[in-house]
Amino acid sequence: MASNEHKNLSNDNLHVPLDFSTASNSTVLSKNSTGSVEWIPQVSLQSTIVTIRGFMNPGGSTNYWYPSAMTDTKASFEFAEDYGASSITAATDITVSKVMRSSCYAAPVKCSINQISGWMAGDVSETATLALIKCTPTANLSDSFEVGAGTNTITILDEISVSTYGNNNKMGVIDETSFTVGSLSKGDLIIPLVKSAGGSNDLYFNISIELIYSN
Repeated sequence: MASNEHKNLSNDNLHVPLDFSTASNSTVLSKNSTGSVEWIPQVSLQSTIVTIRGFMNPGGSTNYWYPSAMTDTKASFEFAEDYGASSITAATDITVSKVMRSSCYAAPVKCSINQISGWMAGDVSETATLALIKCTPTANLSDSFEVGAGTNTITILDEISVSTYGNNNKMGVIDETSFTVGSLSKGDLIIPLVKSAGGSNDLYFNISIELIYSN
């Protein structure tokens, strides 16, 4: 008997792949790490990696800080803009011009955060915080961005606690897969913020954000 008789069948007589009838819509056939066949979501094959790096000298302040304006020669690596508070709430806003000049990433389409990974170092032993916010702009509007605003809205994506070890030659791990809000719409701007718990930790960080497309 021939080793492969399927090649002699017409297209009408060929069967669909294993588990096709039970697979969810918008999935593709794959072979996993154990060698088994599985159907995985199409969106898992469409992703973008965003890399963000930065450093901060808080100068005694325990407030959040975010990247300098792009006109700064150290932008966007230097976090020299003071958010004005140690918590991200509606009580503190960010002007449109500062958002525009410091934003690190604009989402090209609807997507979601799959994971954030990387490292942070600092010269004080403490728990520092890396936050990610999204700013959702409204065209032709000069109102400052605020948490909970109906237009020009700030949304907290996540606040990540990171251990530093009092030595810039020792790194604290960042490995996050669960988020306060994980979704982004087309045009949303991602801005990172960093704060030192004691206000005296010179912080350096390097992270990668994996975004997967929703459509």
